[in-house]
Amino acid sequence: MSHHAVVRDDQEPALIFANGLSCSREVVGQLLEWSPKVIALDGAFDRLADWGIKVDVVLGDMDSLQGGALGAILEDQTPSDRDRLERAQAYVNQRQDGVDCIYTSDQEATDLEKALRWAYEQGHRAAHILWANGPDADHFVGNLHALAMVPENFAVTMIQDQSRIFRLLKQFSKCYESGTRLSLWPFPSAYGVHTENLVYALQGEDLHLGIRLGISNRVDRTAIVRIDHKEGCLMLQEPL
Repeated sequence: MSHHAVVRDDQEPALIFANGLSCSREVVGQLLEWSPKVIALDGAFDRLADWGIKVDVVLGDMDSLQGGALGAILEDQTPSDRDRLERAQAYVNQRQDGVDCIYTSDQEATDLEKALRWAYEQGHRAAHILWANGPDADHFVGNLHALAMVPENFAVTMIQDQSRIFRLLKQFSKCYESGTRLSLWPFPSAYGVHTENLVYALQGEDLHLGIRLGISNRVDRTAIVRIDHKEGCLMLQEPL
């Protein structure tokens, strides 16, 4: 499995691989068909190389390359940032040609936050995130946090085998079939939520983590669903 069959102009969403549970090769292959820029967090690079997927950029503090072995060596030797980057680049070059290593040492942000920030600064205004579900609950919550932190004009979707999650704009509308399961997640709060064409309607209500969610709702009839909110962060999970 590879990509870059056509010339790219960076109009397709960037494809960012976190280091969580793998999704199916079919889902990955469908997203690679459009030849997007592939960005791998350092912990995902070796897995992608094993799958035969061409990576454009490896980003992170490089401590998870080579199954963490490279990070252990670097930790013992406490090299400079430049030396750490050079060693990481040398290792990556052994596995694939034409991959850029971006060293990010900021420990106040997760690697996924840093990857999204970098992609946005490079001019991308859309991105798909894969392998972001787990393996541990704290990783998944951290990845949701990264999703919640992106600018509103940056369309980011977290994709799994059966569903996708994305942050809603203040006004959202889309046509769904009757019975489609939709879940609304405030992160941590969404104010003045109003819905149309959902079985369990919300009429200007507030949602808060730990108090009230909007999960496992259903589309009433095959038609446009509208979801508006006034303030806060509201995410939608829909079937893939």
